[in-house]
Amino acid sequence: MSAAASVSGRNQVADTLSVAVLTPTGQDGRMAGKVLERAGLEPRVCTSMAEVCKLIEDEQIGVLLLAEEALDTSGREKLFDALNRQPSWSDVPIVLLTGEDELSGALPRPLQGVAEKGNVTLLERPVRVTTLTTVIQSGLRARQRQLDVRAYLAQRDAAESSVRASEMRLRAAVQSAPYPLMLHASDGEILQLSEAWMNLTGYYSTPVTTTDEWSALAIAGNPENPILPRGSEGADQPEGESKHLGEHIVRAADGVDRVWDFHRVALGPLPDGRRLWLTAAVDVTEYKHLVASERSAREEAEQANAAKSQFLATMSHELRTPLNAIAGYSELLKLEIRGPITPEQRQDLERIDRSQRHLLSLINDVLNFAKIEAGHVAVESKAMELGNVIKSLREFVEPQLREKGLRFSMAEDIPQSEARGDPDKVRQILINLLSNAIKFTPEGGHIDLGCYEDDEMLFLSVEDSGSGIPEDKLEAIFEPFVQVNRGYASKHEGTGLGLSISRDLARRMGGDLTVTSSVGEGSRFVLALPRA
Repeated sequence: MSAAASVSGRNQVADTLSVAVLTPTGQDGRMAGKVLERAGLEPRVCTSMAEVCKLIEDEQIGVLLLAEEALDTSGREKLFDALNRQPSWSDVPIVLLTGEDELSGALPRPLQGVAEKGNVTLLERPVRVTTLTTVIQSGLRARQRQLDVRAYLAQRDAAESSVRASEMRLRAAVQSAPYPLMLHASDGEILQLSEAWMNLTGYYSTPVTTTDEWSALAIAGNPENPILPRGSEGADQPEGESKHLGEHIVRAADGVDRVWDFHRVALGPLPDGRRLWLTAAVDVTEYKHLVASERSAREEAEQANAAKSQFLATMSHELRTPLNAIAGYSELLKLEIRGPITPEQRQDLERIDRSQRHLLSLINDVLNFAKIEAGHVAVESKAMELGNVIKSLREFVEPQLREKGLRFSMAEDIPQSEARGDPDKVRQILINLLSNAIKFTPEGGHIDLGCYEDDEMLFLSVEDSGSGIPEDKLEAIFEPFVQVNRGYASKHEGTGLGLSISRDLARRMGGDLTVTSSVGEGSRFVLALPRA
């Protein structure tokens, strides 16, 4: 609101204030009332000083128009008593009508007493109408300013009361908070500490009134106070915004060091102009111990895993040497280089040879798994035609297919798009999938090898009509040394590493290996490879 508008508003309000009129003799009261009404004012003609005093006490008048005749001894005492009981902001303007020529000399004692006690304007009778109305309107405006002061004081008291109530609620909330909170002013004065803050530090008997004192006492190894903003720091921080102050070592009263993580929140101004801050802390000591323990345990596990992988790789290599010797000498005996052998001996040599190949296969699986875990397997990434890889598979699986009498179909409509990966590793994965399909498919069943594509990937699928895999085991079969329905009497041989190795190789090539299956209806494994 502009200054002109404000003054205008006060004048309008002043015009609504009433003018109390007390003229005990003659027609002055009635005449004054008519004059005031014509001037647009609201007169209230009184009949006694007691009535006037009641209006003053009830703050229901703007100006008192008083004739000298009303100031007899009793009237003066009542008026003085009413004026003395006014609140500090109030000083009712009084327009006092005196006798003719009284203002030209010394004032009579009654008039002098009233002039000393109140806000009095003396008018000598007879009074011009314009003079009277002008003086009264001036008094009304003065009275309105007094009322404005009263309203301002009331608003200020209400605001201060609200601030005090808010501060008390904030202090109570801070004190009862279950975690460390400090309420402090911008000059460092601590206004409130939560019980949790005191309980965790133990500084009950030590008088601490500022953040500098608390920091010097409890922040170990830090010469500066990390809680209080310094210089221009925090001056532009918006109200309600939180700033992370970092982790600091807090030394408790018993000498034990804890690690606290501090945040400081900017709040509003205090009544004295200082800014209010709320600093919150979280004791992260146990968390940091847990992280350190977890890191140490992880390092120990990684070291143990590396040692295990190194052991498997070494042992697998050492076992392959005598197995190769067994295979060599078995071949020499079957060639009858050392002399003729009987049919029974040849049959025994073939059994030795089969057992040697099976054991060598198991050792190779373990060795490959150990190499993958140790990160010693190199996987190429180059463009390749899947047709050539698929055609090379037949020679590896046909003997096993004929032995079990299984039907086998191979995709003929192979996409011309090239995949990206390692041809040898793709072939290894497919041979493993086909071998598993043959192993778990009963005689007379069928196995299908398919190939298809989408906008991003090429897919190779191996589908069989075998026993299937329970739904709760579909992910477990890709874990190392896991086989479905494998027990002590299982007729299926193997280490349970093939699928784990295959999925790892697929993912190293940027693809994946997934499975869908239904018990009794067979399984479908899909190898996905990125397009070149």
